[in-house]
Amino acid sequence: MNPALRRTGIIALILLAALIAQSTWVSFFHHDDYDLIADSRTLIAEYSVPRGQILAGETVIAQSVDVDGDFYKYERQYPEGDAFGNITGFKSFNFGSSRLEAAENSILNGSSSLLAFDDFWATVKKDQKPGGNVVTTIDPALQVAAYEALADTGVKSGAVVIDPQTGRILAQASYPGWNPTDVSSNDGDTATEAWAAINDDEDNPALDRTGQEWYPPGSTFKTVVAAAFIEDQGASADTMVPAGNSYTAPNTDHVIENSSDQCPEDQLTLEQAFERSCNTTFARLCVEELSADDISHMAEQFGFGEAFETPLETLASQTGDISEDAFRAQACIGQQEVRETVLQNAIIAGTVANDGERMEPQLIDRLTDSKGETVQNGDEDSAGRVIDGDTAEELRKLMEAVVENGTGSNAQIDGYTVGGKTGTAEHSDSSENRLPDHGWFHGWALNEDGEPAVAVAVFLDSYGDGASAEAADISGMLMEQVLEGGGE
Repeated sequence: MNPALRRTGIIALILLAALIAQSTWVSFFHHDDYDLIADSRTLIAEYSVPRGQILAGETVIAQSVDVDGDFYKYERQYPEGDAFGNITGFKSFNFGSSRLEAAENSILNGSSSLLAFDDFWATVKKDQKPGGNVVTTIDPALQVAAYEALADTGVKSGAVVIDPQTGRILAQASYPGWNPTDVSSNDGDTATEAWAAINDDEDNPALDRTGQEWYPPGSTFKTVVAAAFIEDQGASADTMVPAGNSYTAPNTDHVIENSSDQCPEDQLTLEQAFERSCNTTFARLCVEELSADDISHMAEQFGFGEAFETPLETLASQTGDISEDAFRAQACIGQQEVRETVLQNAIIAGTVANDGERMEPQLIDRLTDSKGETVQNGDEDSAGRVIDGDTAEELRKLMEAVVENGTGSNAQIDGYTVGGKTGTAEHSDSSENRLPDHGWFHGWALNEDGEPAVAVAVFLDSYGDGASAEAADISGMLMEQVLEGGGE
C-alpha cells in the first residue's frame, strides 16, 4: 500500500476514534447539560409565539400576552381571576402545567395533528406554528355567580352545574380559588414566590374541590339507596317502609338515630321517609332488604369507581367496605367509608332528571385553530342507562317532595318543578375530634316544557348548623339563573 495512503488511513481512524470517544463522553457524562440547552431552546421557541386561548363562551380565561422579553416574548396570564383557576390551571416554564393547560397542551401549543393546516402554512412561511384555542362549556356569568356564592359562605366549598341531557358542565367552582398569573410569570422570582405561597397555604386554593377531593356525602347518598330499592325490589314512592327514631344494626351496639326525632312512626311511605330524611329507614333497608352487591352495583352504575375525564381527571368516588351489616347501615346514610366528589353528586342528580340515562360529563365545547375555526367539537356521549324510566319517575317524586315539603325548600324556584336531596355529614379530624358538619345539596330542575334543564351539586366543608339549607339555597339560585337565561 502506498505509504501516504496508509498514513492518511491511520490519521482517519485516529480522528474517528476521537470522535467516538468524545460522543461517548458527552452521552454518558454531560447529557444533562446538553438536554438543558435543548430544553431551553424549545422553551424559547414555544414562548416566541402566542399560546392559544382558553375561553368560557366568549370570555377569555387564559391568554398569552406580548411582553417583549429578552428570551420569552409572551407570558401566560389569566384575566378573569380566582373564579376560573381550578379550570385553567397554570402554564409555567419553571413549574410545568396543570388542569386544562396540561390536558389540552397539544392544541394550545400548536403541536396537535388537528392543526395540520396551520402547520402547513407555518412551514411555507417559515414561521413558528401558533397555538389553537380551547372553548369550554362553562357559562362565565354562572361560574362567577357560583364562586361568589361559595365565597360568601366563608368555608371551603365546591359547586357543579351540568346540563342533564348533554353532560355539558356549565359551572365548576371551587373556593377558595386562585389566579395562576403570578405562578406563570416569566420573572423567575415572581413565579417562585407565588409557587411557595400557594404550596404553603393551608387552605390549598389550587385544589379543585369539585373533583380532586372527595367527602362523605351524608344523606344525599340516600338517592342511590332509594334507586336500588325501587329498581331491584320493585318498590315505589308509595311503598311502606320501616321508620322509628332509633335503629341498631346486627352485631353492633351503635345506635343510629335521626337528626331531630322526625320519624317517630313505625312505618312511613318511602316518599315520606325520603322527604324527612329518616336515617333509621335507610339503614334498615340496607340491612334487611338490600345486599352489599345491590348497593355497590347501583353506585357503580351512577359512576362510582370511575375517574371521570372531562378532560380534567377526577378522583373516583367509592363506597368502601359495606360487606358487614353494621358497615352497610352506616354507609347507606352516607357515612362510614363512603366518599364522593361534588361532580359525581351532580351526575347522580342529572341522571335522575334525564329519565335514568347518565351522560358523560364534558368540559370542552370545541377546539379551534388560531383563527377561531373549529377543528373538533366536544363530545356528548351517553354512559348508558343507569335505571329504567319508571324508577327515575319514582325517584323524581321523592326528590320533589324534599324541595316542596322537606329540608330542601330553600331550592324552590317559582314556576318550575325542582327536586333534590339535602345531606349533612359528620366528620372528625385526625385526632377524632368532632368537627362542624359538612353540608350538601344535589338536585335538578325542569324547564317550562317539563324537560330536564339543569342539575347541580353544592358542598360546604365544615359549615356547621344550617349547612344543608345553605347548600340548597345556593343550588336554587344557580338553577334559577340557568332556567331564566341569566348566564352569558
